[in-house]
Amino acid sequence: MFVILFIPFLLVGYFAYKTSGYQKGNIVMHLDEWYKDYNQYVKAIEIELKERGKKVSYLGNYRFEIDGQHYILHPLIVTHARVPTQRTILKPEK
Repeated sequence: MFVILFIPFLLVGYFAYKTSGYQKGNIVMHLDEWYKDYNQYVKAIEIELKERGKKVSYLGNYRFEIDGQHYILHPLIVTHARVPTQRTILKPEK
């Protein structure tokens, strides 16, 4: 009986972890402003990464090259205490 009740909680936790963006190799950022214009959003990402000491260039079509490795942009809207925030997730391209 305990296993039947415990499995749904494990599944919810697993999918929450997978969609949060904090897996190994990902770059996760929370920028200070909310960007609706895609070009300004890309510039803000580039500035943030350069401030972190990364060599970055935008390749177009949601793709970045960061320190010689290719990443794909996955923007995510997350709500904390009823306040939406914009989470920027850069996942390594495979």
